[in-house]
Amino acid sequence: MAEILLSSEAFIKSVSSISDNLAGKYIRPSLLEAQEIDLKGILGPALLSKLKSLVADKTISNQENAAYKTLLDECQYFLAYTTIVNITNRVSYKIGNFGVSKSQDENLQVATWDEIIKQQSFYQAKADSCCLALQTFILENRGDYPELTENVCSRISANLRSAASCGIFLGGTRNRRRYPR
Repeated sequence: MAEILLSSEAFIKSVSSISDNLAGKYIRPSLLEAQEIDLKGILGPALLSKLKSLVADKTISNQENAAYKTLLDECQYFLAYTTIVNITNRVSYKIGNFGVSKSQDENLQVATWDEIIKQQSFYQAKADSCCLALQTFILENRGDYPELTENVCSRISANLRSAASCGIFLGGTRNRRRYPR
């Protein structure tokens, strides 16, 4: 199947502080990564594949596909913010024949590594919030999507207590095990 994107550069630029001059060669791979890794982790491969096929054959807006169109609309902000998280390192540092570099211009001040991480964290928090809303939406409407298996729904339910994307386990409500007394 050809590369199908479920969101657009125009939408991502409209909901963020991304410059209108930012080249699509940075946005496209970041959006593809957000879609094929992060969104697939939420929807599962079957439902993501169904959305992509409906977008590819331009039947997503048909009346019989209204539930899928609603789901696609629900995914937009998650995709946008996750794309921005993915873009920050891509545009901050370049890899060339001579190694990793960063651009400097006499009228432009390059952000420090800490500032880049803060910006990335800001958009990651927004993506996490959208992720939680998307997971809740999917579970509330799971009957509309036959591609959602019980396994996918169980995995989504397990993560509903926290959609935070943290690299370490912080304990707490995400691990609700009952131990015998």
